[in-house]
Amino acid sequence: MRPRIGITCGYEIVRTESGYEYPRIGLDARFCDAIYAAAGEPVIVPPSESEDHLLRILESLDGLILTGGRDVPPERYDAAPHPATKTLHPRRAASDFAITRLADQRELPLLAICCGVQEWNVHRGGTLYQHLPDLTTQPRVSHTDGDDFSFHPVRLKSGSLVEAILEANPATVNSSHHQGLDRIGRDLVPTAWSDDGLVEAVEDPRRRFCLGVQWHPEDMPDDPAQQRLLAAIVQAGH
Repeated sequence: MRPRIGITCGYEIVRTESGYEYPRIGLDARFCDAIYAAAGEPVIVPPSESEDHLLRILESLDGLILTGGRDVPPERYDAAPHPATKTLHPRRAASDFAITRLADQRELPLLAICCGVQEWNVHRGGTLYQHLPDLTTQPRVSHTDGDDFSFHPVRLKSGSLVEAILEANPATVNSSHHQGLDRIGRDLVPTAWSDDGLVEAVEDPRRRFCLGVQWHPEDMPDDPAQQRLLAAIVQAGH
């Protein structure tokens, strides 16, 4: 049997030129391509207002990917909103946090990416930097927010899961975010850092496979090391 890997997706209200509005889900198809390439079966998890719906999907899965998106609502970590914060649609935010909690309870193999690792950290009681350009850390690292990715090295913790998968230290990653991990959530261990000291990956070593990265491996389809990250969640599902 191919491991079934759930993939969370975006949710937004779209308005056409004629003024018609409708809700739309969205996902980078390269997630599905990578899961297929690793001999897994991708399962898109649409945001749901019902935990029962999410639980029924989770019960059929062998692993879960929390994908990127807009910003985590700051009230979830008891912070006032920064002017630059642009939050996830409330339906997606509620669904993502519900499925993260349920996946944690079931100890499902988990790979969290960009906003996904931020959600995971907040779910575990951590906090976020809401706008990295406000930080005065040196040296300055370009954490570009948007479709124009920047690239920079990250230093990996020796012996960590992420180092074992990437097989390189330091590793080159892409960057498309303006927020980052501040206080690290319970039972999470930082395992990658950019040159400015920002935590770029966390793991839960108590679990068989629980890894979160701040970068976007799906957007590096020609990088074998980054594709191994996506293949690893399939392997963990066996």
